[in-house]
Amino acid sequence: MQHADQSREVDGRTDSKSDKLGYHNDMGGFAQAAPDAPSPQFFIFMRDSVGVGEIKGVGERWIAPAALYTGPAGIGEASWTITPETVIALRLHGAVVEDHNRRVTRTSGPGREFALQPRGTSTRYLASQSVKFGQVFLPDALLDRAADAEDLPALSGRLRDDLSFVPERTLQILTSDYLRRAFDRLIPATSLEMEGRALLLVDWLLRLHQSPHAGAAPAAGGLSPRHLRQSCDFIVENLAEDICLDDLAELTGLTAKHFSRAFRQSTGYPPHQYLIVQRVEAAKRHLIGGKASLAYIALACGFADQSHFTATFRRLVGVPPGTWRLNHVK
Repeated sequence: MQHADQSREVDGRTDSKSDKLGYHNDMGGFAQAAPDAPSPQFFIFMRDSVGVGEIKGVGERWIAPAALYTGPAGIGEASWTITPETVIALRLHGAVVEDHNRRVTRTSGPGREFALQPRGTSTRYLASQSVKFGQVFLPDALLDRAADAEDLPALSGRLRDDLSFVPERTLQILTSDYLRRAFDRLIPATSLEMEGRALLLVDWLLRLHQSPHAGAAPAAGGLSPRHLRQSCDFIVENLAEDICLDDLAELTGLTAKHFSRAFRQSTGYPPHQYLIVQRVEAAKRHLIGGKASLAYIALACGFADQSHFTATFRRLVGVPPGTWRLNHVK
């Protein structure tokens, strides 16, 4: 389920940085690439696109970019190719999708709408009518880093090719949640949140690939008081920045995956939620302390814009920031 004709949007707006950047792929198709894309291999799609695509996460430092596609004419044999990167694809709505990669044809259906496509496998899918689906790209470096953190063999190169349109509820839910947050127009996701969600996805893939005789992953304790203080201080001091898990894990000497677990055990929050809470608390101080505009406060506290600030503040506090200011400024 990989396709070519791409247009990159961020929160509903065209990203001017990437409008003029692009390259022709090996099969003659055209794909947009942000200047800091880790590799054009992420976006080598087939020559004949079946629909319009939208990519999120390339310019935002996400370790697992995402894409949405709408194929108004369905999916035909002309689009069959070899996937250049590991992808989890999820049928969102539209026609039933058929998997012709094995002797017995499998079809999508309730509770079995996803397909894991390991790098280097074929993409023999058919859909007779309009279909919309999403994809999450999983680089080898992410897969292998997660496996190494659990003292397991590298995951890339040994992914199962039979996880297609089968009842695997957890993986389907995690993929659906990832795509929903990736393309949320109202409350844009942070890099920190999406990295955490990517690690949850890969964690579950590890479980599905782990030998029944393999040792259990070591239990994760909380952060030491010093590391917890350093981490929290770093977040508060960099509220306006797009913090990622590696930034925080580097302070403690832990892997990103183990840091995320330890931080949650110590604070009760995943790192991305703690960041959002601290941004809202900083916004409250701005609201009480002066007459700065909501647009200024939004940017000063790390929100994408005023509407993102308002939606997040209302969700956490219960009222919009303007109302909160009127109620608290005497």
